[in-house]
Amino acid sequence: MFPKKIKKKIFKDKRGYLLEIIPSKMQKKYIYSILTESRKNVLRGMHFNKKLDEEKLVVILDGNILDVTVNLNKGKDFGKIFYFKLNKNDILFIPKGYAHGYLCYGKKNVILYLMNKKFSKKLNSGFIWNDKNFNIKWNTKKPILSDKDKNLREFKLI
Repeated sequence: MFPKKIKKKIFKDKRGYLLEIIPSKMQKKYIYSILTESRKNVLRGMHFNKKLDEEKLVVILDGNILDVTVNLNKGKDFGKIFYFKLNKNDILFIPKGYAHGYLCYGKKNVILYLMNKKFSKKLNSGFIWNDKNFNIKWNTKKPILSDKDKNLREFKLI
């Protein structure tokens, strides 16, 4: 299974709109949510769950981002990189076994994550944004990073 942009259903009228975040046909249960706000040129990632059993829905509430996922599942597609340019109201499904990160393009970027697992500091992991094992094309030289993300190392290929 690969990451994919969800076809969104928006119902508009004179009052505004209603956005269906989890499509009714999607048989997934999300038990944990996170909301982030980031300014332009912030890069968050590349993060993953060590058990590779976390699924995410990423919803852009405001702004626009370059969303990047890397397949960490063993097999012929290991290391395959997926790029998505996401704008307000776009929704991205990230299946199990993917590292995830994004670069903010908008002045103000608000992202909602819905996940099938609660956050676990013990299971949380990641690799450095400019890891030579993957050569992700971020199109930035000096992103704004958290201290945690600055200290991530390259992914250990086994």
